[in-house]
Amino acid sequence: MRSTALRIAVLSGAVLAGLSLVPAGRGHAAGSLQARIDAARRQEGALQANIDTQNRQIASYQGRLGDLEAELAGIQARLDQERARLSETQSQLRASRGSLSRLRITLAHDRRALARQLVKQYEAGEPQLVQVVLGASSLSDLLETAEMMRRVQQANTRIADRVRVTRDRVSTEVHHLAALEATQQRQAATVLSQRDAVAEIRLEVANRKLAAEQARDRSSAQLGALRSRRASLERDLQRAQARAAAAQSRAFMITTPGTAAAGGDGFFPAAGTDYTVGNEPELAARLDRLGRALHLHLIGLSGYRTPAHSVAVGGFPNDPHTRGEASDTPGVEGVPEAVLNQYGLTRPFGGAAEADHIQLLGG
Repeated sequence: MRSTALRIAVLSGAVLAGLSLVPAGRGHAAGSLQARIDAARRQEGALQANIDTQNRQIASYQGRLGDLEAELAGIQARLDQERARLSETQSQLRASRGSLSRLRITLAHDRRALARQLVKQYEAGEPQLVQVVLGASSLSDLLETAEMMRRVQQANTRIADRVRVTRDRVSTEVHHLAALEATQQRQAATVLSQRDAVAEIRLEVANRKLAAEQARDRSSAQLGALRSRRASLERDLQRAQARAAAAQSRAFMITTPGTAAAGGDGFFPAAGTDYTVGNEPELAARLDRLGRALHLHLIGLSGYRTPAHSVAVGGFPNDPHTRGEASDTPGVEGVPEAVLNQYGLTRPFGGAAEADHIQLLGG
């Protein structure tokens, strides 16, 4: 915010001296560090993009796992139902087979009893009506004997028929239950196969999710290491810039009239400058803390100036200097903006011509 004439009048000697005092290698070192920092930032961006992609893949796998687990739960419920029905059918089948075995034994027993009865009747011969009549003591005795014979015959026939019918019914039930058991076993096997297939898919998705998480973790570790390395490079760059700025400030100190005589770290207003108006005292104090911390010799070339003086040196009547808000400070050009901000300072105007124009941060 000052004229070209003022820059030439005060700084030309310092610039020429600085060219002879600042080692040439420092500029190359700072440029190399900055190139490495920029490369690290590009690598960080690529790694972060890769991590974001992996996070999306992991989220997708997690959603798929949720769907598969819900499907597995439904299939498992169906399998449990099928197994419960099969177990019930098998219990009924065992009971029916037991009943069938008992009925077969009963039928065999009755058949043997009926056979013995028939043998006895055959051996004794069929009773003759005359014998029955003659053997009866009375008419009632005759009728009773005949009725008894008829009942015995009917009972034998009835028992055999009932056992046979019951056996046939139970046999039919056994065949039905056996067929039902076979059907239910096939259904349970089908559901079990479905469950195993879905479980295998779920395992595959889980393995892919695990692989993506491991890849993401490796990328995150690489990103952390890269950021740590970049931070180290940035510290190296700040130190290199500070050394370059210190060398430049020493050049100014040698050739600029009115500065502190023999050097030293901190802020030194040039002769004839005014740092008592507005924010100038605080601005000078912060610049002094910055210079001492970074071992810089900072020259206060222009603090407060009147509107007339500002116009005379090529500024304008209401620039920050006329409000006591700015300092033109040779020696601070190489300090990064981030470092300035740490001390509550800022470089509000871009370009090399304004690299030493400093104001309070947020002022």
